[in-house]
Amino acid sequence: MSLGLSLPPQLLNLQQQSLEAFAAVRERHQSLPASERQRTTLDEVWSALAHLRFQGFLVPERYGGTDAGLLASVLVMEELAAQGLHSFRPILLAMGSAAITQFGAEPLKQDVLPRIARGDLKLAIASTEAEAGFNVLNTRTFAQRRDDQFIINGSKIYVSGVDVADYMLLVTRTMTREECDQRGLPKTAGISLLLVETSADGVQRTRVPSRGEGALTQFALTLEDLRVPVSRLVGDEHSGAKPMFHMFNPERTLASAMALGMSRYCLDLARQHACTRKVFGRTPIGAYQSIQHPLADIAIRQQAVRLMTYRAAGLFDQGAPAGDLAESANAAKYLAAELAVRSVDAAIDTFGGKGFDEDHGIIHLWEAARLLKTAPISDALILNQTAERCLGLPRSY
Repeated sequence: MSLGLSLPPQLLNLQQQSLEAFAAVRERHQSLPASERQRTTLDEVWSALAHLRFQGFLVPERYGGTDAGLLASVLVMEELAAQGLHSFRPILLAMGSAAITQFGAEPLKQDVLPRIARGDLKLAIASTEAEAGFNVLNTRTFAQRRDDQFIINGSKIYVSGVDVADYMLLVTRTMTREECDQRGLPKTAGISLLLVETSADGVQRTRVPSRGEGALTQFALTLEDLRVPVSRLVGDEHSGAKPMFHMFNPERTLASAMALGMSRYCLDLARQHACTRKVFGRTPIGAYQSIQHPLADIAIRQQAVRLMTYRAAGLFDQGAPAGDLAESANAAKYLAAELAVRSVDAAIDTFGGKGFDEDHGIIHLWEAARLLKTAPISDALILNQTAERCLGLPRSY
């Protein structure tokens, strides 16, 4: 499989199908008042994805999926955002699909994966905690095993879309950090990953008034004596770090694809406006180098981000070693987040005051683009990991 811009015919066909499906949703989206667009079109986007069988791209055919792979998912995510319809919901589903497919026990896969592939099941990810932040290995939420179930107590924060999800993948400790240290176990030990029903008794959620994720709402969760069957483990008990890290790479890669699509959307709007808008005389503003050069810079950077994003997706599909995959996924995410911010900024400059008018469809992307520099992994953490793993520099503190 080529990792450049030349794609196999089946993927080019998928890209065209995506364009046609999302263009119809975008037309409906733009006919609505700006204040209603994101929430109203979310379910329409999900239906369009189901029509493309997107939800089954990372699910093997024997469980009802298409096994199309992450590169196919990237193409669809890019096209979705290129129509101004970015959403984190498909990314959350892809993360869960990757983890369950690779590490789930057979009964769990037979139960859950067919429903994912049909688009009947939505997922959330509950990993972040107020004190631990991005360092999920410092998770304090604890699951105590009693016979064939876990009893979980703790809290999570910034859990996106848990109000519309059927299940969440919960990162919890099943062995305390102190016990792991006493046994001389690695820092990744003692973590378990559980598939939890969002409507289960013992789950209380409080809305977090955050911005940047469009139609998805973030929540803080309180888990009190939450009971989850041991059969809902994804991966082995105490070894949940492996499936957890496995799902982070497709998350970063798909976030890169979304950022790339957002950039395409902004550049397309800015280019059209620059070719028609005249302020001084009869010359379109696109003839001015102060407008031309930032947009040309965006076009060049898009090529670099596309290559890195497609490369990361291709490595995932080929089953590349986790270290190689993480290096590419991190690089793609880092470059893509910067591209998204530059693109929104350049589009606003092109439109001038109109760039702040919600009906022009640009200003609402500013928060989403800026969020991508912080999540799903921050620029600083990517630089830390690159310095340590690629350059052999001392571990950053």
